[in-house]
Amino acid sequence: MHGMQEVSGSIPLSSTKTEATNPVASFRRTAQMLASLNHAFLSFGPHEVLKDVTWAIQEDECWGVIGRNGAGKSTVFKVLLGELELDNGTVVRPTAERGIRVGHYAQDLVPATGGTVLEEAMAAFGDVESLQHEMRELEHRMAEPGVDLEAVMARYQDVQESFERLDGFTIRSRAESILFALGFAPDMLEKSVLELSGGQKSRVMLAKAILQGQDLLLLDEPTNHLDLPSLRWLESFINGTNATVAVISHDRYFLDRIATSILEIELGRSRSYEGNYTEFIEKKEAEIEIAERHFERQQEYIKRQEDYIRRNIAGQDTKIARGRRTQLGKLQRLEKPLKDRRRIKFSFPETQRSGDTALVLDKASVGWDGVPLFAPLEHFQIKRGQKLAIVGLNGTGKSTLLKAIAGEIEFLSGGSRLGSQVKLGYFDQHHKNLDARNTVFQQIQAVVPMAPKQDVLGFLAKFSFRGDDVDKPVTVLSGGERARLSVATLIREGVNLLLLDEPTNHMDIHSMEAMEDTILSFTGAVVVVTHDRYLLGRVADSILRVHENRTEFREGGYEDNQAWVDLDIGEEPEEPKEEEKPRRKAEAAPQPPKSQPQKPQPVDRERQKTVKRWERKVQEAEAAVADLEGRLAGLARDLAAADPADWELFGAKLDAQKALETELAYAMSAWEEAQTSLEEAQK
Repeated sequence: MHGMQEVSGSIPLSSTKTEATNPVASFRRTAQMLASLNHAFLSFGPHEVLKDVTWAIQEDECWGVIGRNGAGKSTVFKVLLGELELDNGTVVRPTAERGIRVGHYAQDLVPATGGTVLEEAMAAFGDVESLQHEMRELEHRMAEPGVDLEAVMARYQDVQESFERLDGFTIRSRAESILFALGFAPDMLEKSVLELSGGQKSRVMLAKAILQGQDLLLLDEPTNHLDLPSLRWLESFINGTNATVAVISHDRYFLDRIATSILEIELGRSRSYEGNYTEFIEKKEAEIEIAERHFERQQEYIKRQEDYIRRNIAGQDTKIARGRRTQLGKLQRLEKPLKDRRRIKFSFPETQRSGDTALVLDKASVGWDGVPLFAPLEHFQIKRGQKLAIVGLNGTGKSTLLKAIAGEIEFLSGGSRLGSQVKLGYFDQHHKNLDARNTVFQQIQAVVPMAPKQDVLGFLAKFSFRGDDVDKPVTVLSGGERARLSVATLIREGVNLLLLDEPTNHMDIHSMEAMEDTILSFTGAVVVVTHDRYLLGRVADSILRVHENRTEFREGGYEDNQAWVDLDIGEEPEEPKEEEKPRRKAEAAPQPPKSQPQKPQPVDRERQKTVKRWERKVQEAEAAVADLEGRLAGLARDLAAADPADWELFGAKLDAQKALETELAYAMSAWEEAQTSLEEAQK
């Protein structure tokens, strides 16, 4: 494709990574950058998928790759793997020719063999198995009459040395170990991979990718089919491996545990952040707040200048007005920030206040065919405003209990009763309360038909339905959008007890955050069944665990009861270490008010001096901003023209770009403060 370059040749090398087992270890030992994209553009027909993506993957990193569904995350991986070609920009691929062993996992991968589970996993060692096969052939040839024994023995020694360098004698035990960690019992290893369920095949392919990716692992949603023990093993493996890892994931707790950097892809563009997911959220929200303030200040400044120009362009101050018009024409206009990326605090007060007790369970048990799934809950109460999470392994009866409380099935024994003035709303994963004939707006309007249009639009905005979204038919909504609309409908109906069954399943991170904000903002009681540890950490104030056919209740959220929730049986729950806690977004500390310049004395001469001083500072700040913007633009051009094979120069320019962006933020703040002080002095 025109404008696209691929680089795969030799590169300058300087690193201290431990020696690889690859025959070209001496080449790889000092390599720093494994792969990169530089101003990547890619379209599918009229649809632009990647509009400007720059990303450098170096050794000893672990990247979390995030973005909304359809943002282009998987496309980036496919470009790096050579499955797609760019329209423009450059790509450096992690190829075998460069001595890089890559493992790739995606949910749509299919087994390469029709053999057993173990054989499919060991197919990751294709080179090793070829060497082993050649060794067996050479051993047979040694016994043949008339053979050049010296030549065969020399070849056998070379092959055996290569086999040992690649740890050939351990490949079976390594494959078995990883398969066991991902939930396969020993007797499953000899089962045909073609007989496995979809989830089991996915786990085999994940094991295979891990075995292949001794230098670089590209994992696309690897946690979807893992139970908790396997998920925690994967976290531990990633934190301990020498390979560089890049993971596309919606599991924010997982990203908090493993990521050292975050790549966000939004509207086809990329931005990288140091730190894990929680640190990314903090930095992103701070960026948006600053960007909003700068944008609003600039808009106010532009409006004042345009007003002055309009009033004075034909008067005695026409020279000044023309000068300001010239300055305004050179001003770099800021883009309006995407406000829906920042969490907006709101609340959903109860339409009708309930009594202090929202729900009571008396001798309640549930099950199938007369067999209870757990011992009866003797007398269990849920209070108004309580946020209770029900946790446990699959099949223990969590969702069944919700269905019984909602009246969809019968209790096996005992039952439940609602408290005074309680109205119950039940959310299931099929969203049965949505009418397929409605649009988003009509769905909410139907609940309170006489409500003003602006009231309905304002209510929908709290669930991230804005603009054209409100006119979408229910039938075209994504899974996350349907879930948000389903909960919005329940709240609009005035329920004050919400039963939520896996409300964040199949959602992207943006939808998950919106759902969590909704639960936190709901002032009624909530009972939620979930495996989402990040959601548990944000919203739950108490937990009911279902395990080994019995239930147990504890006050506190996930952080307070992590070992207990994660079924670390035999370990005393203790305060998690600071680095092991899922770090939630801290409430922003109140910022001290900016110091205002001292009021000038009411003497005209002094006032004129003050005004002139601040005018000079404004001009200096504007010049600094313009200079930095020009330097950034020049640096962007340099990056676009840079030789991607020159890792040292390429990395230095990326670092310089980040430093200039930070410096520009400070310069904009200085301009803002100077402009504010000037306006104050002119009063």
